[in-house]
Amino acid sequence: MNSFLKQNNMWLMAAALLSFATTALHVVGGTPEIMSPINASNAPMLSKGIAEVMWNQITLLLIVGGWVFWRAATRSKAPTELSFAIIALYLGITILFIASGIGLFSSLWVMPQWTLFLAMAVLAIVGLYRNRIIA
Repeated sequence: MNSFLKQNNMWLMAAALLSFATTALHVVGGTPEIMSPINASNAPMLSKGIAEVMWNQITLLLIVGGWVFWRAATRSKAPTELSFAIIALYLGITILFIASGIGLFSSLWVMPQWTLFLAMAVLAIVGLYRNRIIA
C-alpha cells in the first residue's frame, strides 16, 4: 500500500474518484429529480430530446473526466493537457451553476452542484501542481 501511495498522485486520484462518485449521484439521484419531471411535462418532444442529450452529455463528461484524472494520477507520462481541459470544463460548469443560482434564485444553494465541480477542479489543480514539484 505504501508503494501505491508513493507511485500515484493522491490529489488527482481523489479528483477522479469524486468525478466517478458525482456520476453516480447524477444518474441515480438526479435523473428522477430532473429528467423524470421534464419527460412527464407537456414540453415539446424536441425540447425533451435535447434535455435528454444534454443530461447524458454531463454523464459522459463526468466519466471521461474521472478517467482522465485517474490516468494522470497513475501514469507519470499522462498528458496534462487533457487534465487542464477537464479542469477548464469543470470550472466553467461551476461558473454556470453559480451564475444561474444567483440569477434565477438569488441563492447559491438551490443548485449546490457547483461545489462538486469546484472540488474536482481544485483537487486536480493541486495534483498537477504537485506533479510539477515532485517531477
